[in-house]
Amino acid sequence: MESVEVETMSGAPVSFIRDGRTWHVGAVPVRWFERVAWWETAQRAPKDGMLRIDVAVWQVQARIGHNMRSSLVTFELVLGQDRETWGIRSMEAVAA
Repeated sequence: MESVEVETMSGAPVSFIRDGRTWHVGAVPVRWFERVAWWETAQRAPKDGMLRIDVAVWQVQARIGHNMRSSLVTFELVLGQDRETWGIRSMEAVAA
């Protein structure tokens, strides 16, 4: 999964940087949670008992910069289990 820098407002993505370009969210993002295969990555539960087994996935429609005429592209942004890192899982063009 490709890592990206994401700016949020009230927890929701509003913009992100990918390949040196800033993308701005142009529609209301949709969020859901997915269970992760923690048993494949964690050797054992951490001592503090805070093993995260879900990740937040945000589907956003974004365009490059603030150009309202540029086409929207749909991305799935995944907030990592550490609740700090973000990645792009998939993207597809949407007719504007």
